[in-house]
Amino acid sequence: MKKLIIAFISLLLILTTVFGIYSFVKFLKTDIFLSAEKKSYLHWEFVQINAKIKNKKFAEKYKNEPFYIAVYKEKDRIITIGGLGKIPLIYNNKKNLWEGNWPCPWNASDGKYHAEPFISQNIKFSAKNFSIKRRELKKYFPSGFGVLTFENMAPLSKIKIINPDGIETNWHGILDWAEFVDADAFWYLAGQTKAENPNTDEHFPWVEKNMSKLPELGKEAHKRGLKFGTYIISYLTFGTYKYKNYKYALEYNSEKGGPVETRSISISDEKRISDIIRLIKVFNEIPEIDYIGLDYIRNALGGYELVDEFVQDMNIKVPDGWEKFNAARRMGWLANEKVSRRNINFIDQWQWWRAHKVSKIINRITKEIKLKKPLWLFTLTWEKGWQHGQDPVMFSDAGMDIDALMLYEANRQQFDMLLDDWHNYIKKDQANLVLGNVVDWPLHQKILNPPGPEEFYNRLIDSTKKIYNNGTADAIFIHDLARALWGRIKPYPSKEWLLAGASAITEMRRLNGLLPITAEINLPAKLKLKEEFSIPLVLKNISNKKQKNIIIKPYLIGGEILGENEKIIIELLPGQIQTINFRGIIKSASWEKDLKNMVAAQVKSDKRNATFFKYVTAK
Repeated sequence: MKKLIIAFISLLLILTTVFGIYSFVKFLKTDIFLSAEKKSYLHWEFVQINAKIKNKKFAEKYKNEPFYIAVYKEKDRIITIGGLGKIPLIYNNKKNLWEGNWPCPWNASDGKYHAEPFISQNIKFSAKNFSIKRRELKKYFPSGFGVLTFENMAPLSKIKIINPDGIETNWHGILDWAEFVDADAFWYLAGQTKAENPNTDEHFPWVEKNMSKLPELGKEAHKRGLKFGTYIISYLTFGTYKYKNYKYALEYNSEKGGPVETRSISISDEKRISDIIRLIKVFNEIPEIDYIGLDYIRNALGGYELVDEFVQDMNIKVPDGWEKFNAARRMGWLANEKVSRRNINFIDQWQWWRAHKVSKIINRITKEIKLKKPLWLFTLTWEKGWQHGQDPVMFSDAGMDIDALMLYEANRQQFDMLLDDWHNYIKKDQANLVLGNVVDWPLHQKILNPPGPEEFYNRLIDSTKKIYNNGTADAIFIHDLARALWGRIKPYPSKEWLLAGASAITEMRRLNGLLPITAEINLPAKLKLKEEFSIPLVLKNISNKKQKNIIIKPYLIGGEILGENEKIIIELLPGQIQTINFRGIIKSASWEKDLKNMVAAQVKSDKRNATFFKYVTAK
């Protein structure tokens, strides 16, 4: 046995030597040898490609002009960001190498790639493969994950909340609503920069009034079976004043003389990254916090101060005399190119580069902090986020664990186009998406038909069905409770919006095969005012297990439930159907809601709660 092992090792050494010599001989016979700086790259990175030119004639020629290469995946030439089919390599005298950067294409296919010279001469070359791969994603939430957010910095010690029963209570009422919508997690805004006076704290620029309450809030959430997350508004600031030690992002306004400072901190600002990291470290050490999130993780406003870095990194073609342009003129040129959108390839480069820049920030954060909790990001969704310098694949590779997609600020036609974009772009294993919609009537175009809350529900469910091109999404978030309580919700009351949100969580779970009981509200589409009517609820056990102690509670928004407002079914066998009847009456016409009233029911079992609704017209 020992002799066999020795013989095997000897054979390996011989083969290694032979193939090593073969590769070396092959290298000697080539005019050009191409390789990447690393063996593998993630989607947010530049691939740095190097060339060794051994042919003296070629070497002398290309010391004075760019040496162009193209990148291939097997036999297919890959066109990358900005429609680039060839990339210039520039001679580095110190290294005696030609170097250039190839931006990884949007959501490039995994696998092996290589470079080839993009020249017409008949030359001999060899190329070493490099790989594009993805960061391995874990599932950081259960299938059927529902989230309620709260985006408000009101002092928790003084806040007054009207809970689902209509009773005024303290901050505990926030979690009452999280339970009401049957959320699995509650995500709370805990990090905001707001300068209320000129004597701001430059060292710790975060609103501190609720920081001490976070462990208590998290503990109460856990007591109710909820996961607790806290998030930070990363690059947008609030308040009348600005911080002296921050570099703010610049817009461009020719009427005001050029660059104008915004209230958004530049993504090139080193202090802001350090401040974000410092606050994340605080959250990371609070055991009651389960998730950590970042909002406005982008250049929220402006961004023209980034022009020099962008031009250099992306090798952008600039006007003649560029080196003589002052900073304001360079920013003006970028603003004009961006706003005019004459050059779509240029726009593509600008979008990718900003996503690359933010990915570097995400990667830095995750490397500098040993995160104990999953990191989620709120991202915008126009053009898969590209329009805002965001990309789910790049961000996932950089260190984002969960992408909370803000699927709002669109009319219905735009929303459908947005979904088509996403559907054609992403698969379930490429990013952990949690899909969100905002409780806001104007952002649903003040729609009455269907009613605003129903359209809110419809968009969540349509996105659940369509966002991926290889499966159903299994997580959504309702944004946000503060808006649902105090925002632009009229003529629909808070409870109507939140019942629609709860129903969206229910339907998302049903689509994923996680709902044990369904319910249908068997009412005609039209009812008469001031006439008592029956509300038949048809329940069906769609699981393969017996369901016990099922509590049914009806709601009639704008009307009144008569008699019993809660009933119990002791058990429901697999496949069994049972009808439960309630009585109701609508006494006044809801003209401001186009005479439409919501009838809803919550079904609570020992396994899973569920909410269902239907609109009826009463006149």
